[in-house]
Amino acid sequence: MASCTSTCAEEAGLKVHKDRQAEIIRAFSGVEVLVVGDLVLDTYLECRALGVANEAPVPLVEIQRQIHALGGAGNVAANLACLGVQTRLVAPSGEDREAAQLQRLLGEAGVDLHPLVLRRPTPHKTRILSGLHYHLRLDEEETAPLSDEETAALEEVIRKQWSKASALLVSDYDKGTLTPSLAQRLESAAQRAGVPIFADLKPRNAVYWNSLSLITPNLLEARDLFVRFQPESPVPDEAAELASCLSRQLSSRVVLKMSEQGLLAVSPGGEVSRFEALCQRPVNVSGAGDTVFATLCAALAVGAELEEAAVLANVAASLAVMREITHAVSAEELLEAVGK
Repeated sequence: MASCTSTCAEEAGLKVHKDRQAEIIRAFSGVEVLVVGDLVLDTYLECRALGVANEAPVPLVEIQRQIHALGGAGNVAANLACLGVQTRLVAPSGEDREAAQLQRLLGEAGVDLHPLVLRRPTPHKTRILSGLHYHLRLDEEETAPLSDEETAALEEVIRKQWSKASALLVSDYDKGTLTPSLAQRLESAAQRAGVPIFADLKPRNAVYWNSLSLITPNLLEARDLFVRFQPESPVPDEAAELASCLSRQLSSRVVLKMSEQGLLAVSPGGEVSRFEALCQRPVNVSGAGDTVFATLCAALAVGAELEEAAVLANVAASLAVMREITHAVSAEELLEAVGK
């Protein structure tokens, strides 16, 4: 009899948990967020391996298909929009074919793009693949920081899109957008508006920020961050201690992305939660960090607790890494997955 009662209680608890997850996901469509960051166009060249080239000992491949996908802040914004969040994106771009491709892809994803067009190339990453073999990546970009005039112009574009945002998402791919002056201005504006800032930052730019509600480094970035903040101290070996130190240093929630080890979340009060990776044999991990970041932010923006948000982000990541190219997980996919 006791065993039956225990089982029924567990089933009831599981149903409440799933119901809560579904409630959070369905609430995504009721919020609007503003994304600021670096636009990147990802191009995949799917090739057939032919052997070794005659003129040099290098792989010889024949291009069979070319696929364009959103990278950088564009992929974060697409993930948010796919989850049902009303998403606006402000980012610098060039006036080139890559920018036109990004504008088309973002429109198809349902993202409201507001670019600042500059005289610099739009960042472009080209990956050369054959089957599951990753041969090479070619990067075309200019990463010099925006000038003071360009930063002021970008801030003006952001200001015009700020009014209805429930949260500001900063997606930093270190392409020159997130300058110290822009960071200070965005933090001041967010504080005046009472809007949280959720940030996925490159370590060297993280020192510009003082009042973040969430950061989402991977393990390598977290160690780099620790050294920048505490250069005289040894880096903690344990991931939980490392994330807790960063949380205290930045007075921020921290979600540590640990690849095949899953996620580790630290709340402002210091509570640590671990989430084992749900997919042990990923097909492609490109963009999975953006999926984690977007899902975390969508959940937090609708009032979820950090642990609730991390559970959903972990599920979303397991769906994203099972696709051959960068994939934005939809609210319907996530609902189906949490229901299983």
